[in-house]
Amino acid sequence: MTDPIVDRHWTPEQKAEFVRRRRGRNWALLGTLVALCLLIYAIAVVKLLHSGHMW
Repeated sequence: MTDPIVDRHWTPEQKAEFVRRRRGRNWALLGTLVALCLLIYAIAVVKLLHSGHMW
């Protein structure tokens, strides 16, 4: 499958820079999603421990 954004008439340097920046944004988004999941999990654990229903 071809990517219409990357298949424009760009120089190889421009294409490489675009792909590098996109990959960086993807890693940042992944990190943000993982952090959000961990935050929600931590809040749930604390609430369960506080109410005495954890153990």
